[in-house]
Amino acid sequence: MVLQAILVALIATISTWWFSHTITRTWLYPIWSGFLVALVMGQPLKGMMIAAAINLPYIGFITAGGSMPGNAMFAGPVGTALGLAAGLDYTQASVVGVILGSVAVFAWNAYMTINANWVHLADKYLEQGNLKMVRLCNYVPSFFVSLLLNGLPAFLIVMNGETFGNWLQTFPQWIMDGFAIAGGILPALGVGMLLNFLGKKKLIPFFFLGFALAKFVGLTTMMVTVVGALIAVLIYYFQNEKVGE
Repeated sequence: MVLQAILVALIATISTWWFSHTITRTWLYPIWSGFLVALVMGQPLKGMMIAAAINLPYIGFITAGGSMPGNAMFAGPVGTALGLAAGLDYTQASVVGVILGSVAVFAWNAYMTINANWVHLADKYLEQGNLKMVRLCNYVPSFFVSLLLNGLPAFLIVMNGETFGNWLQTFPQWIMDGFAIAGGILPALGVGMLLNFLGKKKLIPFFFLGFALAKFVGLTTMMVTVVGALIAVLIYYFQNEKVGE
């Protein structure tokens, strides 16, 4: 358990740290960081379901300037870890993940504020011509800030997740039902936000085509994805033929 908690803490730390961006930008999203947590905790299938449920409200996630509507980098790994450790289902974990992401906005603001100090320190070393220390200030201290603000909470949650799960079970049934309802609404909110950005007249028919194939024909998500990929390939080739003419 201790080893799992340490590895989850490192995943949560790196999810916010700059290093994750050099590997893949998808590390910002719960679907990836939560998957890594699920592997570490030995429950990849259930963990992926929880991570996907947490990711849906953030599917239209965007940060404009310094605005941070929710901390998806915290909600993903920590929410998945909490869901698995506490034995939550994916709807409950989705609600808990969004709550964690909303509260963790303060952690993000603290992270950015503290890291501003290393910039000023790097400026001083730059004036002295010490480029080695400039690089050190840019790359290293932010890791320990993320470890404190993100890694430590993740470690404690994994270690005490069962206690949280037992405490949650003491809630009245109407509160648990509320969690289930909210867990069903939040993904729809995320999809709605995405459609707000992608709601172009040329794209909307494809959205409803995918819905119809899944709902009325009974195709799985993977089958709908394959159909969508084939349609995209056909459109690409037909457009190239018109250009060639």
